[in-house]
Amino acid sequence: MFKLYIWLRTYKYELIATIVDIALVILASLNKDVTIIAGSLVLIILSFFVVLFFHSKDRDFYYLPLDKPGEEVEWIGRGDLKFHRTEGCYEITNSNVGYLYPKTLLWDDYVFEFDFKIIKNTCGWIVRAQNLSNYVMLQCTDKGINPHIRLDGQWIVYKHDKENLTFNEQLSFDKWYKAKITSDKRMIKMCLTIGKEPVFNRQWIIPDKLIWQVNKENEKEKFNLLREIDFDFGGIGFRNYPGERAFVKNVYINKL
Repeated sequence: MFKLYIWLRTYKYELIATIVDIALVILASLNKDVTIIAGSLVLIILSFFVVLFFHSKDRDFYYLPLDKPGEEVEWIGRGDLKFHRTEGCYEITNSNVGYLYPKTLLWDDYVFEFDFKIIKNTCGWIVRAQNLSNYVMLQCTDKGINPHIRLDGQWIVYKHDKENLTFNEQLSFDKWYKAKITSDKRMIKMCLTIGKEPVFNRQWIIPDKLIWQVNKENEKEKFNLLREIDFDFGGIGFRNYPGERAFVKNVYINKL
């Protein structure tokens, strides 16, 4: 039912235009009046341009099944985001910088949902991505979620046991889970379920400042710099470093 709802919502303007066109064709076929036939043709052309207009507008949601080859062309990044035939989903691995869905890069507050299965070590979820060098990554392991901040290509890593993001029970590498991530201003809320059973429900606040280590000119010494960071907007994606593997599918992003 959910996929039917998404399909109807995605193609609602096409469906309306099709119904109108069918009605006009039937009306024109029942009447030999030239005026009615000409009017029907004009309305059919107008319905085409209405559909074209709504397609050109930015959507407030996207549903990306990731269940067939070729869907990776809509994503930008480096590494492996490839279709896995036996699982009917996409695998993310060997990616130093990750993959982003570019149509969401200017979004501010949104809900990011998807199904995932960890195959080896982690599944990295990207939110608030401004580009491939600046974003927030939530690295999901079997034990908990380690938030990362990627700033100008460098990483600041937070551990799940220090951020109160440890799971009560370890995740299984053999099971599919559903993740729902709500990005609301600086608050990131993470909910995991398996079937209808809740597994994890916690939030993490993106810090507004951090201590940034900078190399001096001789590159042998470092000093600390207090730097403000701004991740109040940005898109979604996935990232797994070489040696990390995960499956993903049924991605749904909706503006708040």
